[in-house]
Amino acid sequence: MYRNNEQFKERRIRAIKEDVRKGGSELSRSALADIGDYAEACDVESAMELKAELTDLAMTIQQARPSMAVLWNILQHWIELMPGMPLDDLDSARQFAADQARMLSETSVRASKQITQQISPQVVPGSVVMVHSYSTTVMQILKSLQGSEFKVIMTESRPGIEGRRMARALSEMQVPTTYITEAQIGNFVRLADLVLIGADSVLQDGSVVNKAGTYLVALAAYDQSVPVWVVAESFKHSPTHADEVELEEMDPDELQLPEIDFINPRNIYFDITPAKLISAWIDENGYRTEFDQESKPMPAGLLKVKSGV
Repeated sequence: MYRNNEQFKERRIRAIKEDVRKGGSELSRSALADIGDYAEACDVESAMELKAELTDLAMTIQQARPSMAVLWNILQHWIELMPGMPLDDLDSARQFAADQARMLSETSVRASKQITQQISPQVVPGSVVMVHSYSTTVMQILKSLQGSEFKVIMTESRPGIEGRRMARALSEMQVPTTYITEAQIGNFVRLADLVLIGADSVLQDGSVVNKAGTYLVALAAYDQSVPVWVVAESFKHSPTHADEVELEEMDPDELQLPEIDFINPRNIYFDITPAKLISAWIDENGYRTEFDQESKPMPAGLLKVKSGV
């Protein structure tokens, strides 16, 4: 048992707030794992008390990362399942809450696999894919292509430098990869056949909240007529409008700028890419080229290979 419930919750919420390495899907599944762990071991005397403790934790986590719709949405689904919790037996209540968390996590994983199954056949031998930051869905797609003749151009994604995590994985996969700073995007995007990005939130009009720099990648790709595909499970869809989004700002010390008079460093971690710069949105239900359309199966040969690095 956790003998201090509040300390556990504070630790887990702090960990979620400070985790700048994981993408939205990965972080939301970590949050569900925390819910499951807490359900099985928090110190309570009744099922009703358990329900209150777990709901409080879920609702607090929902507020922890406002730029990530998936975290809010997936925990809201879990909260909406809680009326079904049996309240006459504490062990059964624990099991129910943990099972629902695992079920939602498995649903998220399955959605990512369904996205991968749609996109993998599109990336034919000779394709060059540009990626930005770290996305578990994008990484799964690239892993599914292991052994085929494709290349990657990737950004380091400062200041968190999430690109290094993906670079190590691509090295292990022996995928020829060009690693660049964001400042070099304009030099390299013209060499890509496809820009493939994840999303932390897909907004009401199809605009995308993602790691800062995504907007710049999409702008450069749009100028060079390189398609930009957004891969994001439907848990990431949000009814929010762009002017309502809170873009998280992290500690400016991460920029490693010495203190200089009159200089105010800013470290906003996310940006918003307008829907007009996006060529296609792909989720577990299919793809769409206009966000107000219904998703449909991807036809073969949608991606046209034109280049090489």
